[in-house]
Amino acid sequence: MSEVLALKYRPQSFEEVVGQNQTVESLRAALDNGTLGHALLLCGTRGTGKTTTARIIAKELNQSFPEIYENWEKRHHLVLTEIDAASNTGVDNVRELIESIRYATQGHRVVVLDEAHMLSKNAFNALLKTLEEPPPRVTFILLTTEPHKLLDTVKSRCQIYEFHEVEQQTLEAYYEHIMELEGVKADVKAAALKANGSVRDGLSILQKVLSGEQEADNSKQYFELVGAIYSQDVATALQLTSELRKAEEARVIIQTLEKWFYWASVENFGQKTPIREFFDGDNRLEFDLAHLQRLFDRCLDIERNFTATPNAKIVLEMGILKLSL
Repeated sequence: MSEVLALKYRPQSFEEVVGQNQTVESLRAALDNGTLGHALLLCGTRGTGKTTTARIIAKELNQSFPEIYENWEKRHHLVLTEIDAASNTGVDNVRELIESIRYATQGHRVVVLDEAHMLSKNAFNALLKTLEEPPPRVTFILLTTEPHKLLDTVKSRCQIYEFHEVEQQTLEAYYEHIMELEGVKADVKAAALKANGSVRDGLSILQKVLSGEQEADNSKQYFELVGAIYSQDVATALQLTSELRKAEEARVIIQTLEKWFYWASVENFGQKTPIREFFDGDNRLEFDLAHLQRLFDRCLDIERNFTATPNAKIVLEMGILKLSL
C-alpha cells in the first residue's frame, strides 16, 4: 500500500507550507528577531497547516541545540509534546501538564494543544498563570478551528496567527506538483474544488485516486443545484440534492453551496472564479447580489442546525426547501 500523501508530503520547513505566505513570513520574522511569544494561538479552518506549522516552530526553536535539531526525526519527542485537548479537557489533565514542564530539560520545550477550544473553563483558568509566565525555554502553541470559543483572557496572553483557506489556484498547482512526483495523472482541478480550501482534504481525495478509486467530479451537479435554488425550482433542487447525498455528507453539500454562492457574488465584480467555465463565452457574469447574499446567509443558518439534531438528512432537505422558496 502506498504511503499516505498527507504524511509523505507534510511540510518540514516554512518554505514548504502551502498557501499561508503572510502568516509564515510573520512567524519567521518573529523567530529571527527574537520576538516570538511564549504563548501562540494558531487559528483557522481544518487542513490548512496549523499542526504542521506548530511542529516547524518547535524545530526552529531548537536550532541552538544541535544535538536535537540535527537529529529532529529521532529526538523531537524530547522537546515536543502534543496534546489533544478534546480528549484531555479537565483541570487534572492541565495540572499534570504544568507539573511535567516545571523541570528543566535539554532543548526548548514546546507544548502543542490541539483543539484548544475544547478545554473546560476551569482547565483554562488553571493554565492561565503558566501561559503568562511559563518556565524558561517553554513555549505553548494553541491550535483551534473555533477561536471565538476561547476565553478572552486566554487570547490576550497569546500572539495570534491566522491560517486562511488556501486559494483554488494555489491548491491546483500544489496538487499538480504532487501528482507529477507520484507519476500519476489525476483531475487536480476537481480535487481542489472539493477540498474547499483545505490542503489535507484535497490530498485525501487524491489518495483515493492512487488507491484505484474513481473520485467523481460532481461540479456539474452543483452547478445545476445552484441554478435550481436560484430560480426557485424546488423539485429539481431536491432531486439533485438526493443524487449528491450518494457521494457527499449533508454538511459538505451545504458548505459547498456556500462556496458557490460566494463565487457567484464576486463574479459580479469581474473576479474570475471556478464557476466561469460553466458559462460559455461570458467574460463577466451578473447575478442578483441581494438574492445571493440571502442564500449565503441561509446556508450559514442551515450549517449551524446540523449540531442541533443527529438527523442530517432532514436538516439538509429542509434547508434546501428554505433556500429554494
